[in-house]
Amino acid sequence: MVKTSELEKDGTEAGDEGTASTLAKLIAEAPVGVLPMTSGARMKIWKQDPTVGELGIRKVYIHTKVNPGPRDSQIKIEGVPVLYPDVNGDFLFESNNNEAIDAAHTYAVVRQVLTMYQRVLGEKMKWQWNTGENTDPISVFPHAGEAWNAYYSRSERALRFFYFTPTRSRPSSQKVFTCRSLDIVAHEVGHAILDALKPAWLSWLSPPQTGGLHESFADCTAIFLALSQLDQVEYVIAQTKADLHQKNVLAELAEQFGYELGRPSGLRNADNNLKLSEVTSQVHDISKVFTGGIYDTLADAFLAGRDPRKKNDAVVLYEVGQKMATLMVSAFKAAPARNATFADVVDKMITIANDNPSEYPQYATFVQKHFEFREVLGNSAVAGPQSVAGFPLNTAGCCGTMQNLEYAGE
Repeated sequence: MVKTSELEKDGTEAGDEGTASTLAKLIAEAPVGVLPMTSGARMKIWKQDPTVGELGIRKVYIHTKVNPGPRDSQIKIEGVPVLYPDVNGDFLFESNNNEAIDAAHTYAVVRQVLTMYQRVLGEKMKWQWNTGENTDPISVFPHAGEAWNAYYSRSERALRFFYFTPTRSRPSSQKVFTCRSLDIVAHEVGHAILDALKPAWLSWLSPPQTGGLHESFADCTAIFLALSQLDQVEYVIAQTKADLHQKNVLAELAEQFGYELGRPSGLRNADNNLKLSEVTSQVHDISKVFTGGIYDTLADAFLAGRDPRKKNDAVVLYEVGQKMATLMVSAFKAAPARNATFADVVDKMITIANDNPSEYPQYATFVQKHFEFREVLGNSAVAGPQSVAGFPLNTAGCCGTMQNLEYAGE
C-alpha cells in the first residue's frame, strides 16, 4: 500500500502534471487485488438551493487532499471557526451545526467549480493575482455579514457571501444565507475565473455587453456545474421528461433569493427569448440575452444527440454539458482582451465548432440560429443598449462583484 502523501500534495488536482502518471504507475505495480490509497474528503452540500427540497443536502467526494479549515493550496475558508476532519479525513457535521455545514458546503462548491474549469481547459487554473511566484489562495467567507448580496473582489482576493432577513417567506429570526445556494456560490466563482482569464473585462469603462458577458459567464458557470453532477442531470431529465424548455432547476438560477425578491422563476431564468432590442444596459438584464442563447444551444444539442434506444438521456445531457462548457470557455478565452461584445464571443464559438465538427456536430448551426434570433448576429443584429460615454457600467441592483469601486480605476 502507498501512503496518501505519496500520491497527492496539498491542493493538487488529479489532472495536474505528474499526478496522473504517478497514480497510473502505482496502480500498474500494485499486487493483484491491492490498489494504492487515494486522498480526498467527503462533505455535504446543498445540491441546488435550500428551497429545492427534492435534491436537498447530499454527500460529495472531493478527490484532492483537504486540510483543516477547510482549505487547500488554492482555496481557504475564513471568518468561521476552523473545521477539522474526522478520523476518516471527512468533513461531515451534524445538521444543527450551521457554521460548519456552511463552511464545508461553500468550500466544496468553490473547489468543484475550479476543478470543472481545470478539466475543461486542460490546465491548472490560477487566480488573477497568481503571477510570477505568487500562489496566494482565494479567501472565502461563507458568513461575511448581513446584506442582500455576494461578491468576488480582486483587491481583497476573496469571495464574500452574505445573509439577510427575508421579507416574504418566513419569520425574521430565520435568515437566508447566500452561501447555501449552489447557484450563487458558483456564480461568484465564475466571476473570479473570468477575471483570471480577462482581467480588463471588469473595468467600469467597459461597454454594457462586456459587463453582460461577465454576468452571463457567471450564470452559465452555475448551469455547467449542475450539469457536471450526474444526480442533478438525472433530476433535470426526470423533472422535464427530457424537454429542457419545461420549467426546471437548471434554467432557474438562485431560486430562494429570487423568491424573496418576488420572482417565481429564480433570480434569473436562462430559458428566455430576450433580444438585444428588448433589454436595458443594466448588466444583469443584458446578460440574459447571451445566457439565453447559450441555453437554447445546449437544449438543441441535447435534442439532436438524444436517442433513448441507444443511450440514457442523462448520459447524453451530461456529455453535451461538458462540450458546451468547453466550447463557451474556449471562446471567452479567445475573445478580445478589452471591450468584448456578444458577437466577439459568439463568432469564436462558431469558429471553434466549425473547426472541430466531430466534437461539435451541428453546434455552429445552433449557435448561429439562436444568436441571430437574439439580434447578436446576421441581418437582424443591433448594437444593443449603450451606456453614456464617460460613465461607469449600469450595475444598479447587480451582484456586488460588478459594483466594486476597485474596478473604476481601470
